Amino acid sequence: MEHRRKKKGSSKLLIIMVIVLALLAIAAIFALKFYTDINNPENLFESTLPEGTPAPVELTPAPADEGPQPSPTPDQESLLSGQADAEFMSNRTNILLLGIDESTERENWGTFRTDTMILVSIDFSNNDVCMVSIPRDSYVKIYNANGNVANPSSPYSKINNAFSEGGGAQKKGFEYSIATVEKLMGVKIGYYCGFNMNVVKEVVNAMGGVDYEIDIEVKMNGRELHPGMQHLDGQGVLDYCRQRKGSSDIARIDRQQRMLTAILKQLKDTDQIANIPSIYSAVEANIMTNLNIKQISSLALVALRMDMSQLSRYTLEGKAMDILGRDCYCLYVSRIEKIVREVWGQSVNLDSENDVSFIEEQVEAHRALIADELNRANIAYSKAYSIMNNCRELIDKSSYDTLKAAAKELLDAIQKENKENLDAYTPYVEQLCDSICSQYGISIY
Repeated sequence: MEHRRKKKGSSKLLIIMVIVLALLAIAAIFALKFYTDINNPENLFESTLPEGTPAPVELTPAPADEGPQPSPTPDQESLLSGQADAEFMSNRTNILLLGIDESTERENWGTFRTDTMILVSIDFSNNDVCMVSIPRDSYVKIYNANGNVANPSSPYSKINNAFSEGGGAQKKGFEYSIATVEKLMGVKIGYYCGFNMNVVKEVVNAMGGVDYEIDIEVKMNGRELHPGMQHLDGQGVLDYCRQRKGSSDIARIDRQQRMLTAILKQLKDTDQIANIPSIYSAVEANIMTNLNIKQISSLALVALRMDMSQLSRYTLEGKAMDILGRDCYCLYVSRIEKIVREVWGQSVNLDSENDVSFIEEQVEAHRALIADELNRANIAYSKAYSIMNNCRELIDKSSYDTLKAAAKELLDAIQKENKENLDAYTPYVEQLCDSICSQYGISIY
């Protein structure tokens, strides 16, 4: 089970974490650029900048030596403060980040699920930023845009299905995802930001790559990375963070977080920050959000003021389980409540039916309910398997192909413990086996 889970969603964690914090920095430059474009730049800065000062969008390069960077100039901060949304900044703001499968075409976003979900909470009073990663396979109740269970007859699904069940980006995918996370965590979410997952390549390449000391051997699709300090492009960063063999999910998340730190440090500690307008241009076509320019300016203030130590990161904890033939991640609700207390300072009583203990009880009850059916189905499948493997030369091709197709469907129903399909295919396979045995004089024991 663990081996299968290693191949799933945690490889996406770095991508979204990089994007959101990079966008906080990008927002600062974009906001400046936006307002200097629509207002006469000379008039805008005439009374606040001394003669000979470079254009405001070109930030002062970082000093050659390492160490803390100077705070943003008062003029830049003053400009952003004037354009920011004071009401937006008066309270803690929660933004749900959704990473869309990077292999899809952007125009088809509406038909696909979210590979990564991270709830970002920003406290404007002290510039603290917290990210809570929600594993894509989390097995929870899915809610619709009205805050009701989307499918009462089958309320549970993997949380990354919420987006597609809402009709994706073209319909109410964002609303379904927000409602589901709100019910799961007990906090209100006002904003969303959806990303095409190819953005990470564009961000890293637009900033000219990143210097990083690789600590493991990486082999992926014919590409290799070897331990040691090296300069990575966007593809190299992805390969390093996705490495699966010889690793665990925890180790991989640790690598992703260390890579995140390196990328952000490079953006903050070198003159790469001056390239952020072009970085934004590279990624903006792959971003969907309900944040407006004033709210982006508000986020820009956080980017200008925050220190890396003000970033905290959490991941919802759970237990890998096989549920009806699917690899799922069942959450510990009490640990979610603890995160909410630590980050939001709220005591919440969350839905215990999302907890791993409740789901385990339901799974066992379901198995007990269909135990006799599963036993009968396994016997029928064993007969079919025996005929196909031991008597193939005795029966005609048409009978063989028909039995093979039916047996395949029955096996799938057994593995998924699908009662409806068990009821349909068990007697059908039994009938086929009896008919073939009678027609060809075959005895199966």
